[in-house]
Amino acid sequence: MSNKNQSFFRYENSLLIILFLIFGLVFMDRLSIIYLFPFVAEELKLNNTQMGMIVGATSIAWGISTLLFASVSDFIGKKKLTLIIFILGFSIATFTSGLVGGLGSLILVRLLMGVTEGPVIPLVQSTMMAESTPKRRGLNLGLIQGSGPLLGNAIAPVLVVGIAAASNWRYSFFALAIPGIILAVVLIFYMKEPNFNVGGSTTKDIKAKPTFQEYKSVFKTRNVWVGMLMAIFYMMYLLVFTAFMPLFLSGVSKYSDAQYGAILGILGIGMFFWQFLLPFLSDKLGRKTIIVPATFIAILLPITVAGFHTNFAMLAISIFILSLGFGAQPLYLAIIPSESVPRVFAATAIAAVVLTGEIIGGTAGPVIAGILADKFTLYSPLWLASGTAVVFFLLSFLLKETAPVKVLRDISEDSGITTSV
Repeated sequence: MSNKNQSFFRYENSLLIILFLIFGLVFMDRLSIIYLFPFVAEELKLNNTQMGMIVGATSIAWGISTLLFASVSDFIGKKKLTLIIFILGFSIATFTSGLVGGLGSLILVRLLMGVTEGPVIPLVQSTMMAESTPKRRGLNLGLIQGSGPLLGNAIAPVLVVGIAAASNWRYSFFALAIPGIILAVVLIFYMKEPNFNVGGSTTKDIKAKPTFQEYKSVFKTRNVWVGMLMAIFYMMYLLVFTAFMPLFLSGVSKYSDAQYGAILGILGIGMFFWQFLLPFLSDKLGRKTIIVPATFIAILLPITVAGFHTNFAMLAISIFILSLGFGAQPLYLAIIPSESVPRVFAATAIAAVVLTGEIIGGTAGPVIAGILADKFTLYSPLWLASGTAVVFFLLSFLLKETAPVKVLRDISEDSGITTSV
């Protein structure tokens, strides 16, 4: 028995590392265009509104593709094959980003990237949920979610800006295409098809062949539709802040390339740290206990950047501490929705939340911020980001608790049984 358990944990941890790298690579590829905006905009003659359109175009395709292909994968059950196909797809889209010649071709390539990257997120998250023991769900999903800021916000800006400064921004995209192909090959030989029809969910699991009626019930689940509303304003917050803070630092603060890269790296490290720590703590304290204060802190980050941007040391310290506001992202975008439905529909639940956030918040937010920045100043996107954080903070109170440690305790108390959880 012990050997079997050891074998399971070796696979769980190895798969965690592989999926960690895949998830992070998605955000490296997606966010690199933001860090390269100063180079791309100069060569292709783009303004702030057009750059917002580029970010928004990716979000539209990302959102539609996320739900469409995640739902298809739930019904056909071919998670491994689907994941490999889309990893190869977004690697090709990344390479092609380095070949564009103007705004139109760049938008088309970013649409392709959105289509191919969108399904990867719920596929990775639902696969890891299936392979995680209940007491490690928050830890595992937090680590995977944290790879986005670590690789996408901390390492990517240093890497791609360094390549662009040394040679040409196009070579940055060529370099980023290689790891995806390598990881797809690794999955072919190592990954097992995940089993979504075994115990371990906080809700009752259903039979292997899901029906359309059961599929529709996912969208009536309270935590799913509350998560969808939160995602709208969170994605506005995330994409507006991460897209326009680099422009703010280079345009208003007049930081050097080294200082600009350092601030972005500190933001990424902070986001990784908190997105790992807060889901881990939620395994022990409860999901909602963590979400409410974290979403409140999110309000303060853009305000602090606007207020302390002239003091490099103060700005760096504040960004690391207040990036705690991003730390609850894995909880309301992935963990809570997937814990609120039968395990076989975990990818659909996550995709529904991501789709809504990307289509509405991720599309409208950057475009509105770009228009405001062109019409007024680069401070405007920061005020917009802070305002959207107020909304998803208030919405967080509507979530229902799903952490196994809390759910089991409540069941025990309701039935009059005393247990040690």
